Amino acid sequence: MLKGCRLLIGVSAVLGVLFSSGLLKSGARPEEEVPIISLGPSGDYSEAPDKLVVATRLYNRSKTTTLRIEIDSIRLEPAALLSPTTFPQPVIELAPETFATIQADFNSSHLLQGKEYRLEVHGTYRTADKNQHDDKSSYDDRHEFRVGDEIKLPPVSPGSAQVKSSKVESQHVSGGHYPPTAPNFDEEENGSRWTVPTGPFVAGKPRPTGTSAEKAPKVPGDPPGVTFNANDGLGINGNTIAEPSGAVGGGVIFVTANFYAAYSKDGGATFTKLDPTTIFPADNVGLCCDQIVQYVPGIDRFIWLLQGTDAAAVQQPNGQRIASASPAQIISSGGTAWTYWDLTPGVFGEPIGTGFDYPDLSVGDNYLYMSWDVGWPGCPKGCNNGHLVARTSLSQIKAGGTIGLDYTTPSDSASAWGAHLTQDTGNEIFWVGQQNNSSQSLRVFSLAEGSNTYFWRDIGTSSWANNALSSLTPDGQNWVNKLTNFPGNAVIGATRSSSELWFAWSAGTDKNFQQPHVEMVTLDRSNNFKLIRQVQIWNNSYAFAYPALSTNACTGEVGLSLEYGGNSKFYENHVVGFWGDFLVYITTVSSVGTTRFGDYVSIRQDSTPGLKGAFFDAFGFGLDKTTSGTKTDTRYVVFGRSGQCQRGR
Repeated sequence: MLKGCRLLIGVSAVLGVLFSSGLLKSGARPEEEVPIISLGPSGDYSEAPDKLVVATRLYNRSKTTTLRIEIDSIRLEPAALLSPTTFPQPVIELAPETFATIQADFNSSHLLQGKEYRLEVHGTYRTADKNQHDDKSSYDDRHEFRVGDEIKLPPVSPGSAQVKSSKVESQHVSGGHYPPTAPNFDEEENGSRWTVPTGPFVAGKPRPTGTSAEKAPKVPGDPPGVTFNANDGLGINGNTIAEPSGAVGGGVIFVTANFYAAYSKDGGATFTKLDPTTIFPADNVGLCCDQIVQYVPGIDRFIWLLQGTDAAAVQQPNGQRIASASPAQIISSGGTAWTYWDLTPGVFGEPIGTGFDYPDLSVGDNYLYMSWDVGWPGCPKGCNNGHLVARTSLSQIKAGGTIGLDYTTPSDSASAWGAHLTQDTGNEIFWVGQQNNSSQSLRVFSLAEGSNTYFWRDIGTSSWANNALSSLTPDGQNWVNKLTNFPGNAVIGATRSSSELWFAWSAGTDKNFQQPHVEMVTLDRSNNFKLIRQVQIWNNSYAFAYPALSTNACTGEVGLSLEYGGNSKFYENHVVGFWGDFLVYITTVSSVGTTRFGDYVSIRQDSTPGLKGAFFDAFGFGLDKTTSGTKTDTRYVVFGRSGQCQRGR
């Protein structure tokens, strides 16, 4: 048995190689154009001097056959496996469009920082029709395979680097006169370039109190301690992968939901739908998909970040477009007057064809922060694959002219693939990578205002389950199946409350948690990022996933916007609440399951002056089954703590 690797089958059976089943992202190309077996994405971390732990995924890309795989060798030249090996390895049986996670330990003494190395897995497989795989005699003869992926040593921690700088000129639009373009969302799926390795087991005490869910009240009428001012549907059907974002300011509610936007000037009673492809030209950056919205009270501007496609309209992510408008401009122009800046790969020193994917926004005291993954789906020669964070001054956004940009080197935070930025972040921005699932779990990055240096350090946590996610709706749909591939265990919930940093991510199942759940940690920024607590949002009757966080400006409490459901009893639905109440409120009433929910929901501090920072604006969605098909129910929810505004609880 291979001692230098470990194999985890199902939840916790440990043999020499680490293996866990998971669901494969459907490829856009016909099956005959792609190999039946492929490798990657890979993740790695240094567990000890000269010891590199590498985790990668072995995919069965076939849609119709089950594979019985035997691994003959695992190589990372010129590194050697740290323990003697015996091949072939035990059989791995992969159902169609699933993967096995393989983990190996290598001697890294001859590997150089920043250089790419080829990871190769060699072996044989047999195929059988998926309906016959229980009959071992039905498998055909053996076929040989050799698959590979590229590995880089992660940057040494603690560490630091200097931001790079660039400038972008502004452009202006008004009138919404461009011809509409129908985005090709069948081809758009966020993908992963990082697999979280399994680290040494670190014991911890799971949070004993679970979180329950109940229906949000009809307004008016509130549960004890929480006031709901709104729970409104947009009344607009859209793509069933809604990925909603939004914000409120100056009497306007502005919401996006993947391929459309909408605004309301009557408090959410009605919404006017917008087609972004008619508002902006399809030149340097056309509309692809993901959209993020923030409102900045200090400059009275909505900020709209749109993920782009290339000008050739092949629907491949290629740059981001950031736009700015005041609430008054949105009202007077019908949502069509914007100042915008095209953030193409060349602005950040990346070659043409480099994909920019999965954007996020955060507002600091004086800066607007942006982030996205670099290198998906396209990563041509010279592409610096990883996660990029950029900032520009709010005063320059308000002025509407040329803006200056500071940005990080994507490969420095490769482990933060799919991560989101801290909300309500003040004078410093933070983002997190997952190095592994225990002793060196979190790589926390920070960039302070007034500094051109960003730093990172590793923070250990108790072990958490990083296995494949599965939770079935009443109609038999695994609503978290895409989450296994992307964003996976990425830290997509993040907020700052005074000196406390809160980070949350979706996690799997183990002896303590029978359903997928949310792991959440709090770090003390004022005490060298010391771990304050590690808690969970869980219930063994249903799953929780897709956490988004924000901070109550009155009490410093953390607000939650996420999804729950599954266990063959509950459909996926949007829920909101406060951490510490151990109760969340269901805002949607889904009646149909899905195997492709989406990649995020949102929550923002409500900036309405009369609410004194005590309320949140949350954006989520559910799916309704109608006679004409599945309908999207995108929701705008306002909830918070009523009464006297004071710091602390």
